[in-house]
Amino acid sequence: MANKNEKKSIMEMLNGENLNVEEALKNANAMDQEVLEMAQNKMKEEEKKEKADQLIRMSKRAGWTNLRFLIEKRYTKECDEIESSLLKDSKDLLDCLSKGEKDKKPFTPTMYEQELDKITDESIKKIAEAGKKRREAMKELDNSYIGYYCYGWSNPFQRINRAIEDNKRG
Repeated sequence: MANKNEKKSIMEMLNGENLNVEEALKNANAMDQEVLEMAQNKMKEEEKKEKADQLIRMSKRAGWTNLRFLIEKRYTKECDEIESSLLKDSKDLLDCLSKGEKDKKPFTPTMYEQELDKITDESIKKIAEAGKKRREAMKELDNSYIGYYCYGWSNPFQRINRAIEDNKRG
């Protein structure tokens, strides 16, 4: 007869005199010490792997976030420069209108409106170009993190952009 640590298959148990199926199943499904140790070791390994995977994800997210901040900052700086230039040009036009001349030629309110529309249109084109560069940089950034859910990492940027827009309105 086998010792207690040796497992019998369900069929071996049922072929014997014991025809109690429930008892045979319980005995066959009972865990011995070796299986318990293997399970504990496997759980420890899986926990280490999960922690390593989490660290990798957080490192990737941190790198992506920092690069995204740089892209956003560059875009904001470029827009600020365009707005500053527009403000300066608009002020110059207003000064010309006040004097009634520009480049030693008469300068009328109609001419002022035309010039203002022109510099405004140019500024809009420059901002659109800056936005295009930003979108291209974002595509490159997201494509460099294949397999990661970058769209889920955008929440801080959405919150910041809402705060900026809210403060512009207020």
